[in-house]
Amino acid sequence: MDIFGSSGGGEWLSWKSDANAWDMDGESCSPAKLLIDPASIKTGWGMVKRGASPDFVWADVPGTTIQQPSPEHRTAFSVMVYCSSKQGAVKDGVREWRSNGRANVDAIKRVWADIHAAASANPGKWAVVDVAGSEKVETKFKDINVPILKLSGWADVPAQSAPAPMPTPEPAVETGDVVF
Repeated sequence: MDIFGSSGGGEWLSWKSDANAWDMDGESCSPAKLLIDPASIKTGWGMVKRGASPDFVWADVPGTTIQQPSPEHRTAFSVMVYCSSKQGAVKDGVREWRSNGRANVDAIKRVWADIHAAASANPGKWAVVDVAGSEKVETKFKDINVPILKLSGWADVPAQSAPAPMPTPEPAVETGDVVF
């Protein structure tokens, strides 16, 4: 049993601006649609450095301002996404899309207002988001490719892909032995 709630399989989804492509578990892909779980959004700060573990600090309430942990931390988000091989993903399944990269953050910011506005009218549903290519954006340091995401509806995540509910802990049985 995994008490930390992770699959341990290193499953993720990310946008690679330099490659102008999505990356799913280390493989390039071109999904046409994604399902995004609006209830899973986390916002805060992230620092990703070569040779070190990523460091993400999340606000207790998504969208609220928290103190920047260091000058190296940048605006970050995390959201759970369902990908489908029928829509161009490498395989079917739920992945975490977590990033502090400017192109990723810009993409989610642009579609989030629409998702947030319609989420309360669609309880338990995941946002259907069309991936309509990308656009080049000039920044102070270099041009980046930002994916174009558009909310197109709401759907249930396929049952076999829904995140497993957290198990209910069983009370320890007192035997006089030390219980870990």
